[in-house]
Amino acid sequence: MLRYLIGIVISLIALTFVRAVWGIIQKAVVDEVKSATADDTPAPGPANSARSAADTTLRKCVTCGTYKAESSMIRYGAGDKSMFFCSAECEKNAHS
Repeated sequence: MLRYLIGIVISLIALTFVRAVWGIIQKAVVDEVKSATADDTPAPGPANSARSAADTTLRKCVTCGTYKAESSMIRYGAGDKSMFFCSAECEKNAHS
């Protein structure tokens, strides 16, 4: 009976050790993958910041009043006289 209990305790200790080693290896691999993909991202600069600022600017649809990101809206006109529409349906309703 004591022999079985000692065997179970040793097995649990070995299992705990194996899981700890596996966790260390897994973390090292994940960190390596993250650092490899971080090298591929473009560096922040004027070109990238201008594009991201336009993507986050909210515009109001002149037909229904819905606010959406400028990059996902339909633009009619140019410069200060631009009108923004949230969908083709709103654009159609405004021109009819």
